[in-house]
Amino acid sequence: MSAETSLPARSQPPRFGGLIARNATLVAAVVLCLAFVATSPVFGTPGNAANILRQSASVLMLGLAMMLVVLVGGIDLSVGSVVIASATLAGIGLAEGMHPAIAVLMGIGIGAAVGALNALLVEGLRISPVIVTLGTMIMVRGLSLVALGRYNSWLEIKGPIFDDLARRTIAGVPLDALVTILSAILAFLVLRFTTLGRRLHAVGDAPVASRLAGIRVNRLRALAYIGCGALAGAAGVLVAARTGLISPSIGAGLEFFAIAVVALGAGGLPAGRITVGQTVVGVLILMMVFNYMTIRGVPGTWQTTATGLLLLAAMVGGRLFQQREGADAALGEAFTDEFAKLSRTGAALVHGALGAATLLLALVFALMNPKFLTTANLIALVEQNAALAIVAVGAMIGIVSRVIDISPGSVAVLGAVGAALAAAHGVPVPLALLAGVATCVGVYALNGAIVGGLGLDPLIVTLAAWIWARGLAVSLTNASTIAFPMSFVTVMNTPVAFGFTPAVLLVALAFLAGWLILSRLPIGVRIYALGGDPRMLRQAGVSDKRLRFAILVIMSLFTSAGMIVMLGRLGAAAPTAGFGLELDAIVAVIIGGASFRGGTGRLRDTVVGVLFLAILNNGLSGLQMGDAQFFLVKGACILLALTLRALAQRVLAHSSVQP
Repeated sequence: MSAETSLPARSQPPRFGGLIARNATLVAAVVLCLAFVATSPVFGTPGNAANILRQSASVLMLGLAMMLVVLVGGIDLSVGSVVIASATLAGIGLAEGMHPAIAVLMGIGIGAAVGALNALLVEGLRISPVIVTLGTMIMVRGLSLVALGRYNSWLEIKGPIFDDLARRTIAGVPLDALVTILSAILAFLVLRFTTLGRRLHAVGDAPVASRLAGIRVNRLRALAYIGCGALAGAAGVLVAARTGLISPSIGAGLEFFAIAVVALGAGGLPAGRITVGQTVVGVLILMMVFNYMTIRGVPGTWQTTATGLLLLAAMVGGRLFQQREGADAALGEAFTDEFAKLSRTGAALVHGALGAATLLLALVFALMNPKFLTTANLIALVEQNAALAIVAVGAMIGIVSRVIDISPGSVAVLGAVGAALAAAHGVPVPLALLAGVATCVGVYALNGAIVGGLGLDPLIVTLAAWIWARGLAVSLTNASTIAFPMSFVTVMNTPVAFGFTPAVLLVALAFLAGWLILSRLPIGVRIYALGGDPRMLRQAGVSDKRLRFAILVIMSLFTSAGMIVMLGRLGAAAPTAGFGLELDAIVAVIIGGASFRGGTGRLRDTVVGVLFLAILNNGLSGLQMGDAQFFLVKGACILLALTLRALAQRVLAHSSVQP
């Protein structure tokens, strides 16, 4: 027998099947397009094709912006706020008689400036990009609303360049779409054929090896954030041209849809491996689905639900077909835990600094508002932030274990809607509440099965849930509020001790449960190990997949408790309630000192973080600020707190290594 015949032949996957697997989203886009053309006589017409291109222009520009930071292993939640900032500044330029070209440059410039600020905090001070860009998202939106308020909150867009972008076509292609297509082609050429592009891919795919190779990783990441801001600014200009009118609602929530189109095209957020073509395909799929549902008369709320489910299906399909184990980069992979470099005294000083800042913040509000320290207001402060405190405990468990969840607000609202609908159909209150809890647990169990079973990034899976759960809640209620039985509302608003209602008891129970889980039960060690070094778990024979599923189910219980508090406080299931709840919870945990990389964090520090936000929210509301000033000051305070903590860590870490 010859050597060749003695060796077993390797099974080679069919070339055609491999081609399909590598281009699964492109194949899906083609199949969807053909199906829509076959079932709708309007969809395939040249006029509707031009309409899809025009609708896709700003979305694709924003998707390119997000793709750039995802490519280097980051993320930017401020792009939606940059859109309104860019549109507002461009509108102000036109209103003040400036040349339209100057207005365009102003819009792009403000985006680049925000990107530079993000780069400074993320790369200069090594703060998590999620929490930094969340702070700039809030602050920039507030600043934009303040500027827009000086023009009665409305700005009309008129000018030659803007009119051309909105109405002109070249060879049947809308000009704004053509501008975006050319931008995508330029981005493709730079990323594919230049040294800069290859280095950006390397930074995202292998940051440690890139440093060893002499690549300036931090500078390239900073450049990516600045480029992201500039592209988001360009998207704002396109939005201003298309709408012709700047209003306070522009850009709201676009940051999550920008992430969605990137993840939809790539089947996740694979740092270092995502391409321009994948982003283009993701945008086309999303906009074709929106367009088709509009033609079929599907309500907008159900379109939102479909978007979330489509994103979820794309990620699951991408994992099954492409089998990219570990392709979804964990955000913040390149960041180190600064507390590890501190002495025990230094770490205590850093943790104590936030407590001192919280007391100082309370003192400032007390001096500005005599009613702040009254018993009634202090009780209201705790009651108003009870749901935040409960959800923050779940967020703490998720951040420590690196099972990030950004869906609590939407899931809590969906659970409240489920409970209210059950009660409206005659179900007793306890069983109706149980139905709401079961809804929350069911959504988290679905997320856990996908995260644990397929190894997908929990941030993207819960982003999909954030979209489809909110859309489903609005759809089931027809965007109206459903009252809950007054017997339950009365109980939840009746003081039981020292003027506090049962909501505060639920807060105490939530923190007690969190303490038991993290500090007294065996699963607590596993939670910290999963966030710090998952290899240790696998070597000990612990299934990290099952653990992730269990963690998400545990987190569902805290979201369910937050849902009960929301129902009691509002007295109804409001489908628009809970916006920003998940982001505030993450801010509280990170400001408290937990590392977004996972593995470190203390529940008592989360208490301080919650108090900081509660005092900030209550104090600003007591000053009777408008929404614009509220967002501006809140975002600035969050960024200031993060900056001071990062600087304190650096100073103390440097002093601890001195001889």
